[in-house]
Amino acid sequence: MARVLVVDSNKKDRDWLCELFGGAGYEAAATDLGEKSLKELSRGGFELVVTDWLLPDMTGLDLIARIRNSRDTADMRIVLVSTRNEASDIAMALDSGADDFVAKPAHPVELLARANAALRRPALPAANGCVITGPIRLDSVSHTVTANGGELSLAPVEFRLLAFFMRNGSRVLSRPLLLEQVWNRRAGIGERTVDVHVRRLRALLEPHGCADMIQTVRGFGYRFG
Repeated sequence: MARVLVVDSNKKDRDWLCELFGGAGYEAAATDLGEKSLKELSRGGFELVVTDWLLPDMTGLDLIARIRNSRDTADMRIVLVSTRNEASDIAMALDSGADDFVAKPAHPVELLARANAALRRPALPAANGCVITGPIRLDSVSHTVTANGGELSLAPVEFRLLAFFMRNGSRVLSRPLLLEQVWNRRAGIGERTVDVHVRRLRALLEPHGCADMIQTVRGFGYRFG
């Protein structure tokens, strides 16, 4: 049974979300503050966080950043639920490290489907949390990446993108597949987003002599290796 922590300042929304997830077989707990949620998460046992954007003591983006920057919670699945639903807001949430974004008022079927999809996202297949391709070493436990011995500073979405490339070896990956697996979106974000982040990732790899490891497959997508 997966455990979900609901973080929302609105008691009515907290109660509704706990009832929704509880009825779907989750074990649900709730809190109204970001700091309280971090204390709960530090105790362990949760697999999923569902948070609002606006919290009394911090933003949902601040909370996501703190979750991602802690070794103990870096791989936590996070779904952000908010009344803010402009394309720029969705992109900001996903770039900040959310696994998915659902607009309020959330449809229960959609929210559960997105939560389940976030939990199904595979972890890196290495017992020690590391995966190595050529001169690049990615550690999912410490959330660090080195290339030819030099450490890279990656945003959460860039880390997820590189991790997905490395997990899939030389397989050709289409832009729609990358959107689904890295951004966990089928709609609301265009394929241009993939190209922008691939360019950023290549730019970060360039000083380490590894930019050409991300190869463009014209008319389809990308291959890594």
